[in-house]
Amino acid sequence: MALAKDIVFEVPVNEQNKCTEFKPFKTFLYVIPYPHCGKRKATNPHMRAFWAATLAFMMAFIGWFAFAPLLVVVRKDIGICDNDAAVQADIENTKCVCKAGCKAVINNANIASVLFDVFTRFILGAVIERLGPVMTDVMLLMWGAVVVSASASVTSGTGLIVVRFFVSALGSTFVVNQFWNSILFAPNVIGTANATAGGWGNLGGGLTQVIMPLVYSFWHDAVGFGLSESWRLAMFVPATIFVILAMWIYFFTQDTTTGKFNVALLGKAKKADCKQYLQCMADYRVVVMIMQYGACFGSELVMNTKLAMHFSDYFGVNLVAAGALAMSFGAMNLFARSLGGIASDWASARWGMTGRLWTHFLSLFFQAVFQFGLGLVTQDMGWPSALFMVVMMAIFVNAAEGTSYGIVPYMIPEQLAIVSAVVGAGGTAGAVIALNFFYRPEWVPETVDSFKIHGVYVLFWALTVPLLRWDHLGSMWGGPSSVIADAKAAEGPAAEGEKASA
Repeated sequence: MALAKDIVFEVPVNEQNKCTEFKPFKTFLYVIPYPHCGKRKATNPHMRAFWAATLAFMMAFIGWFAFAPLLVVVRKDIGICDNDAAVQADIENTKCVCKAGCKAVINNANIASVLFDVFTRFILGAVIERLGPVMTDVMLLMWGAVVVSASASVTSGTGLIVVRFFVSALGSTFVVNQFWNSILFAPNVIGTANATAGGWGNLGGGLTQVIMPLVYSFWHDAVGFGLSESWRLAMFVPATIFVILAMWIYFFTQDTTTGKFNVALLGKAKKADCKQYLQCMADYRVVVMIMQYGACFGSELVMNTKLAMHFSDYFGVNLVAAGALAMSFGAMNLFARSLGGIASDWASARWGMTGRLWTHFLSLFFQAVFQFGLGLVTQDMGWPSALFMVVMMAIFVNAAEGTSYGIVPYMIPEQLAIVSAVVGAGGTAGAVIALNFFYRPEWVPETVDSFKIHGVYVLFWALTVPLLRWDHLGSMWGGPSSVIADAKAAEGPAAEGEKASA
């Protein structure tokens, strides 16, 4: 393997060979955009890693939440409707009555759909340091192909809960997504690169709301298969995509600018172990960021499970239309998470960490405002009002996710893999907390009330942003301490430049 210093990269790099600009597209004939992947993986590992990490997370989302928009028909087929006898007599034409018992099964399945991901995200820091980003993504995608295919055999509420539990491991592609970009992009663009990769990956949560109902409709309406056969065949679409994408990542991308990942790149002598995890968790700032990320990304996961059925059951919208309306939330990932990262980088350039923290606080605060507002929209007000609140909420949810990972690479740089993993796990844990305490039908019967309670929860964690402070970086209320600032001044501009590029 050639040394990085002997390679002429296709993108501008700093002295550590990290890419210093973020341009994910090139143009054909100066008009038609296409992904910027470069001629060879050795000369453009940066943008190939970006696209591999982004597509893996995006496709993982489609398989991860494939059931969510189809539950309107799946619940009839697996016999969990409260009027199951009538449904089975005429499954195609009888509407499902889904009250306490039915809702309880679905809520338990929704909790299961994020539960295993908390564990797999948490341990993925150690896994990445051993396998590298490429093999970790390939492993997760192949796991997803097997489990999503198996989900086509579900015949009961218990089976639904079990398969959604194991499918949730796909969400751990996010940890690879953020870590891989963090080791290949320079500090001046890391917030933008991480936010865009995460945002376009999250876009899969919106795409599945439209793709899966359309695939179902193709088999059911165009081909003429029954309800049961149609949704089961639809599950093989994301599984097939996983296999194809895993092969591309394996053969056409690489971990770093020199090939395989080595922990020495992080300034470490050994790979992650339990002691290093405990050291990271002992830092209160890491714990606070875990909960803050749970407030924003956790909300996104909840919306991915709830919105399609909310529009269908509460506002009476049909299956495909409900999926399209639910997609509006995920669609904001097309730009909003990137906007959060761009704002974080811009504010950092002007005010340092103080700027990053203020953009983070404002994103979480306005997320809470519009999430509470969604709970104020009643049936009489109609779905357009709910759609407005969903879109506004989604913009700030996605922005807060971007500002979160604009801060993560600075928290404990030598433990980047572990911090990325535990914060990512916190995002999924936020959904587990919300679904368990705010959305249980036996505790909060009306979903609109759940939205309001969840909004207050987000506001609480927004108000903890002022607690984040580093002596060498500062806080929301000011820059580095005077002692640190004086030391930097004494070191001179050359030393400062070396630190900025680290």
